[in-house]
Amino acid sequence: MRPIQKRRIQSFGSFQIPYIALYLAEHFPGKYDIVWVLERERPIPADLPAGIRIVRYFSMAYLKEIATAKVVVCNHRTGDYHFFRKRRGQLYIQTWHSSLRLKKIEGDVPQLPESYIAAARQDSQKIDLLLSGCRFSTDIFRRAFWYDGEILEKGTPRCDGFFGDNAAVKEKVYAYFGIPKDKKMALYAPTFRDDKAASLYGFQSEKLQESLGQDWVVGCRLHPNLNAEIPEGTAIPMSKYPDMQELLRACDLLITDYSSSMFDMAVAGKKCALYVPDLEKYMSGERGLYFDLTELPFPKAGDMAALCEAVTDFAGYDDRCAEFLKKIGNYEQGTAAREVAQWIEKVCQK
Repeated sequence: MRPIQKRRIQSFGSFQIPYIALYLAEHFPGKYDIVWVLERERPIPADLPAGIRIVRYFSMAYLKEIATAKVVVCNHRTGDYHFFRKRRGQLYIQTWHSSLRLKKIEGDVPQLPESYIAAARQDSQKIDLLLSGCRFSTDIFRRAFWYDGEILEKGTPRCDGFFGDNAAVKEKVYAYFGIPKDKKMALYAPTFRDDKAASLYGFQSEKLQESLGQDWVVGCRLHPNLNAEIPEGTAIPMSKYPDMQELLRACDLLITDYSSSMFDMAVAGKKCALYVPDLEKYMSGERGLYFDLTELPFPKAGDMAALCEAVTDFAGYDDRCAEFLKKIGNYEQGTAAREVAQWIEKVCQK
């Protein structure tokens, strides 16, 4: 058996993970051997900083790294097929997916298969630290995650960027898509349904464009779980852009449906509207929601006409978002990656 490497940190998943790895590489250069796991088909980022190594999922290099890393960081369950058998001395940080979510998860979903529940329980037993973005999420984790260990209530790394200067990120995104600097950007980003159907759900970018005016451009990004192309002429295709959080930081308006990205926009102090033409069907066939949509601060629309009207009137929106963040006990302060790094520093010194 190979010894556990005391300062090797392996990260896999997305959303949260890059921001933890990037923080460690920037603030502790050369101190940690940082390994980032990428899917085989995903290109290596051109701006990957020194100090971060890449291995591919389920390669021999991946198997070696996950078996010998001191700290393993992940944002999804690590079932048997990940070959992660936690060894004595290893530490496992679970970031989960988001600061807050609309769709119910884990033990709050009554129709979960017994096989998944067994695997999830096994995964939770391995966790040494779980991240929480708000008091509401902490309550969910305590109740439904089969976990009674340490929770770091300091926010989620994927939201840290909202608290900094986003000018450079906006310039980067605009240059990538060739968007004129004087334009505002609206982003349509529907989530996936449990049936994995790939659809724009009747969204018509030309109608939204007409409502917003010529000072705007409209982009569209499908959920990464959906392998589908955006029809030509619908909007600027943004599904292949590697970082959803950068798109959120660059856009001026998000249109989504049941995605947790709506809560990111509230944290960021940015505008978001919900386009939910299939709400009745969704509520009858999906896993259930934590909030009644009428409780949320975002304007809601069941068709394109209502959406076009909603995006031109955000009166009272900022106050509603502030009240909602207070209600859920928001922890986001832009320092989550730093807090995780400090936790790693502490445990690695033992």
